[in-house]
Amino acid sequence: MSDAPVRRIGDRDRKPELAIAGKLALEFDVHLHTLLSPDSEVPLDVYPALAIALGMKRIAITDHLDFDPREPGTTLTPHYRRVEAIEELRRTFGDRIEILLGVEISYDRPYDKEIRAHLASHHYDLTIGSVHPGIDSPFLRSRSAALAGRGADATADYFEETLAAAQSGLFDILGHMDYVRKYVYPHIPTAAFEAAPELYEPTLKALVETGTALEINSSGWRQRTGVPYPIPQAVRRYRELGGEYVVSGSDAHQPDWFALNFDRARDLLLESGFEELATKKWRSSGERWPIPR
Repeated sequence: MSDAPVRRIGDRDRKPELAIAGKLALEFDVHLHTLLSPDSEVPLDVYPALAIALGMKRIAITDHLDFDPREPGTTLTPHYRRVEAIEELRRTFGDRIEILLGVEISYDRPYDKEIRAHLASHHYDLTIGSVHPGIDSPFLRSRSAALAGRGADATADYFEETLAAAQSGLFDILGHMDYVRKYVYPHIPTAAFEAAPELYEPTLKALVETGTALEINSSGWRQRTGVPYPIPQAVRRYRELGGEYVVSGSDAHQPDWFALNFDRARDLLLESGFEELATKKWRSSGERWPIPR
């Protein structure tokens, strides 16, 4: 990892308003990006302040970590800087909220060995494994027009990667499982994915088998596709297959997105038959996070 300087905690050159998305709907938000990610400028102290104002009990800072050397998230923030940042936040806010040292790792099968080595030698309280269309991906928005008129099966390679991420057993959580929808929309509409449950089934089964949690990523409700990641049908199917572990993440990259649409996420979880938020690690340690009704 690079030792290049990173933007410091509490940088006040940019002063975002501390907007509250609404009343408390779920107990935590475990997918948050700050100025330690290449695609966010949020000072680190913003999310704890928002969470405390909202009455939340836990958050996780999950800045990006990539392993493709062409991606900026590979070298932006060395691990020790992440640790220092969380330690500083805990000194400031730790008596009012629990702050987890998290990470969102872009899973890419060619870098599986490097990801395993990193996780074996670096501690995180919580890990999210996500598949992002990379530099060479045909699913990048700039290339997705070539998919117009095709069905959701055109994204099968993406779902093969989410399956591999789930089967790897490396992560506490699989992030935004069908995030490819964001990139291929409107050329492949959401309805096409709703009509293709066979794309989802192998990954959902792998989540159950490995005990990896499914993230209800609420960012989809604020984006063009209009539904969360994954689609509600997949959430319900995960439960039918015996899925036990679910978490809530807003995937915030700016303050206004913090906990946004968590009321919808709560309703979806309850309608799907879930009674609590959990990861395998939390459940094993005796933690219980009931979903408010």
